[in-house]
Amino acid sequence: MKIKISFLVIAGILLLLTPPSFVHGKRDQKDLVLYIPFDEGKGKTAEDISGFKNHGKLEGNWKWDDGKFGKAIRFSINDPGMVRTPADKIFLFEGGDEITIMAWVSMDVARPGARGILYNSPNGIKANYAIRLETVDPSFFYRDQQDVNFHRVTGIWDSVPIDTWTHIAATNTFGDPDAMKIYLNGKNQKSSRDGGINKGHEAQDWSKGDGSKPPLPARGPITIGGYGAFAQPFQGAIDEVMIWKVAFTEEEIQEIMLAPGSEFLGVEPYQKLATKWGAIKQNP
Repeated sequence: MKIKISFLVIAGILLLLTPPSFVHGKRDQKDLVLYIPFDEGKGKTAEDISGFKNHGKLEGNWKWDDGKFGKAIRFSINDPGMVRTPADKIFLFEGGDEITIMAWVSMDVARPGARGILYNSPNGIKANYAIRLETVDPSFFYRDQQDVNFHRVTGIWDSVPIDTWTHIAATNTFGDPDAMKIYLNGKNQKSSRDGGINKGHEAQDWSKGDGSKPPLPARGPITIGGYGAFAQPFQGAIDEVMIWKVAFTEEEIQEIMLAPGSEFLGVEPYQKLATKWGAIKQNP
């Protein structure tokens, strides 16, 4: 009886120590491909604390600022900058892979055109995946493996406000036409599959993809705040950038956005739990 009670006590303690995602049994921290919280507040490196350690280098012009949680990085469209990680095979997504991209953004001013948030796009705009703002509307897109079409979904329900921290998330299962979704502040948006604007081309001729094709392969680098040589520069601040190799539900996105990712994940959860389990076993 004593052994049984001790086991129940240990199980209860471990349950309390485990972050929500692990309690639910739905998420493995190894699904987290990139997590840059921008909490350094100084220096020229933005640390990736996902475990893959693909730390971002700050390029061009930028400044540290207060974020949604802790610190953030701020960019200006007139004197652009960006964050660039190393290339890594972990960034490559293929047909059938699930993805969730998320970030907090605070836009300084609404200007016509595209404003980059995150790209896996080493070859111009031809992205393995990307999220950006189309003026004030959030958009997720990718180039297909055959290099024929862009596949995109743009939120057309709520607009991203000025000078307000707004959570943007995109989810997809590559190759599933019904899987591309955009979320603003945890709410699934009414969306459009229409193409973007490309000078000299009609939108419907430029972007015909319906989400049914696998993506063009790319191993990064990941850029935040634009792509390439400071193209499509973001105007404002960006915080809490994450890429997951899993498609979150609306409820899960709402859970994550309530706190910094480090709190949602726990700090080194597996190591911490292993240490605490060992201590409990020694002192039942």
